[in-house]
Amino acid sequence: MVRKKVYKKQHILAAASDLLEKKSFSAITARNVAEHMGISTQPIYLEFKNMEDLKLTLLQTIYKSLETDYFSTIQSDDFLVNFALNYIEFAKTKRNLFIVLFVEHHSYGQQINQLTLELFTKNLKGDERYTAISPENLNKLFIKVWIIATGLASLSASGILNLKKEEIIAVFKSNLIES
Repeated sequence: MVRKKVYKKQHILAAASDLLEKKSFSAITARNVAEHMGISTQPIYLEFKNMEDLKLTLLQTIYKSLETDYFSTIQSDDFLVNFALNYIEFAKTKRNLFIVLFVEHHSYGQQINQLTLELFTKNLKGDERYTAISPENLNKLFIKVWIIATGLASLSASGILNLKKEEIIAVFKSNLIES
C-alpha cells in the first residue's frame, strides 16, 4: 500500500511564505498555495480554519523569524540603534519580503504595526535606559524610530543610499534627537 504524504502546518506556511516573498499577499490563496505545493487544497483547510487564519499565522511566523534572525543581533549598546541597524539589514538581505510587508499596499497594516510594536517593546525592555518609559511615550518613540528606520531601510534596500554602519548610526541618532 502506498503511504500518503502528510502536509503539516509548517510545510503550508513555508509555501505561503515563498509565495508572499515572490509575489504578494494577494497571491496567497488556497488554490495558489496548493498549486505551489503540488497538492489539493484539502490539507490547507485541515491545518487552518480559513485563509485569513493562514495569513495571520504566517505573519506571526515571519515575525518570530525576524526576531531570531535579525533583531536579536547586538550591533550597539543602544537598543534604538540596534533596532534601526537590524531593520536596515533585514531590508537589504530580504529585500522582496521587506517590500511586500512594509512598502506595498495590503490589508495587513494593522497587524504588521502591532507585531512590530510588540517586537520593539520586547527588545526595548532589555535596555535599562528605557525601562521607565510610559506606554504613551513608548508608542511615540516607536513611531519616531520606525519612520526613520524605514526611510533608511527603503533607501538602503533600493541601492539609492549606501551608507556605512557608522554613517547610519550618525544619521539615525541626529534625526532621532532632533525630532
